Amino acid sequence: MKTIVITGVTSGIGLALIEHFVAKGEHVIGIARNQGSLETLESEIANKKLKGRFTHVVCDLSRFKDMANTVTHLNQTLSSGIDVLINNAAIVPKKKQLTEDGFELQFQVNHLAPAYFIIHLKDLVAKKNGTIITTASNAHKRAKYDPNDLQATRKRYLSIRSYMRTKLYNILYTAGCRAEDKTSNIRYVAVHPGLVRTPIGTKDTSKFYAAMWKFFTRRGIHPEQAITTYDQIVYDENLTALYYYNEQEHTPSQAALDVHNRSHLYETTNHILAPYSPSEKPSHK
Repeated sequence: MKTIVITGVTSGIGLALIEHFVAKGEHVIGIARNQGSLETLESEIANKKLKGRFTHVVCDLSRFKDMANTVTHLNQTLSSGIDVLINNAAIVPKKKQLTEDGFELQFQVNHLAPAYFIIHLKDLVAKKNGTIITTASNAHKRAKYDPNDLQATRKRYLSIRSYMRTKLYNILYTAGCRAEDKTSNIRYVAVHPGLVRTPIGTKDTSKFYAAMWKFFTRRGIHPEQAITTYDQIVYDENLTALYYYNEQEHTPSQAALDVHNRSHLYETTNHILAPYSPSEKPSHK
């Protein structure tokens, strides 16, 4: 039985991944911010009497305090190791928002949060010679890397432009881990799931913007169709490329392959995250 940790699991690709891997007999830990949705999901899976088992952790990725408590909890409860960590959560808010930690919301949830979990859970993944998968997107191919404006806040905020940048960061940070963690026995992989009918663009936004997102993704595949690449990577240790799409190695943009971009983002991200290291014991809310 593999131990698989997945973020963003109450809808879309994350939900499909949960159901898929539990059905295959794995122990899956789902991370999301909505406690009610997580509890409902756990009850539904228990009622189906699937081969594996599902447990959950409530965590708001827009709060480093939550993430610190979560990684402390996982390090304490999964001391034997993690086989697979899938950074899947993402958000596409219509308006510019700052988190309580002072970062642009997409920058924190879509980029800093995956990096945070990688930094603080990779020792557990290494114990199992495991895999860290981050959900990226071919939307990154339209993004430019601006080292002087990583949060994309100096110009007028555009949600899709910010989303495309964070997806570029997902690939660059994955590449940074592969380059800098040379002695590790961890596979670092980014995945483009394809155009998926996912509700991430309908949350925390206006009815009009939600309708536009649904229109944009109307020709997309169902989340259940998007998980085949994840499944292939989890169970085939010979798949060691940087970026995959549709069960095959895929070539990212030149910006995503640029060594200077990779080094700058990796070092800057780790510097940003350094003050938010978790304590030994989870704090009580």
